Amino acid sequence: MNSLQNTVLGKGSGILERVYRKLGISSIEVLAEKEVESHIRPGEKTVLCVMDKYHYGNRNWGLSYPYYNFYLTLTTIDYSLVLFDSDRIAQRYGKSRMSRMLLETVYCYQPDILFYVHTNDCIDHNVWRAVSEELPTRTVYWQADDHHQYDNTRSIWELFNLVVTTDRIGYARRKKEGFDNVMLSQYASNHLLYRNLNLPEIYGVSFVGQCYGNRFQFINTLRGNGINVATFGQWWGASHRVTQSELIRITNQTKISINLSLASRGGRVPAVKGRDFEAPSCGSMLLTLETEEIAEYFIPGEEIITYQDTDDATEKIKYYLANDDARETITKRGYDRVLRDHTWEKRLTDIFARALEDNTESALRRQK
Repeated sequence: MNSLQNTVLGKGSGILERVYRKLGISSIEVLAEKEVESHIRPGEKTVLCVMDKYHYGNRNWGLSYPYYNFYLTLTTIDYSLVLFDSDRIAQRYGKSRMSRMLLETVYCYQPDILFYVHTNDCIDHNVWRAVSEELPTRTVYWQADDHHQYDNTRSIWELFNLVVTTDRIGYARRKKEGFDNVMLSQYASNHLLYRNLNLPEIYGVSFVGQCYGNRFQFINTLRGNGINVATFGQWWGASHRVTQSELIRITNQTKISINLSLASRGGRVPAVKGRDFEAPSCGSMLLTLETEEIAEYFIPGEEIITYQDTDDATEKIKYYLANDDARETITKRGYDRVLRDHTWEKRLTDIFARALEDNTESALRRQK
């Protein structure tokens, strides 16, 4: 056992494990094998997904965005998969034991790629050092909240072979600092989940999401302008988080889906989010805020509709509700664009191809 493993496992770990066995408590190896999910395809590359299976680690809140979109997408691609639900395991066994279980899992499966989706800093950083220094595993860190987590997650992402961010500013900052192992990506749609089911359209306009920040004011203004917006989610009068089945059904039954990111933290223009791709994927016309970034992924006015303010949104909603042919043409083009360019299958395939590149310049820079 080398010094890094000693640091992770602790000098007294062997004694501690013997005590656990005497007490009838399973060893680290047994617990690790018990707690992980695996889907092995002989001969295929292995991806170890370190992410929450449940929404913020809480079973009562439903399955998580990473599970629905990253993990379920990967089950349809030619990879062997191992899922390590770090937050749930930490809640059950403690952070220290969870970190040791993760290291055992890595050594057991020896994945080609370790794909980490950050939610909270509960994994011993020495685990990342051990994996990156001792094994050929390429470690990938997914960060979708650089606009408010760039600095406070630096000590984590500097330990990875590749950092993937959806934030152009965060990407540029890393490049300027000489941190070259960074890739700019974006949200997408799991098109096998968010599908056009051709359900009857019963909502003219809908919004799905929590009611907070400027969202209430925006929706209330639209309603005051004569737009009947159906709202779903916590604090719109409902007490529960919208489930995936409800989200898919509502979006399929909506002519125009509004995406609001007006309360994004970090003081920047709202970023592109998953809903921008999920709505067209479900066969609903997307109405989202006009930004330079959204225009990099869709052609506004042809594949989606963008708005500048509530007056502009009101005018466009009324026009497209009154003109079915124009709306349906845009809806179809948006749907085709997502399936062509913006699926999670394509995003993850590109990310893993980059991670596996034999490029010494993209090696880990944690010693800098």
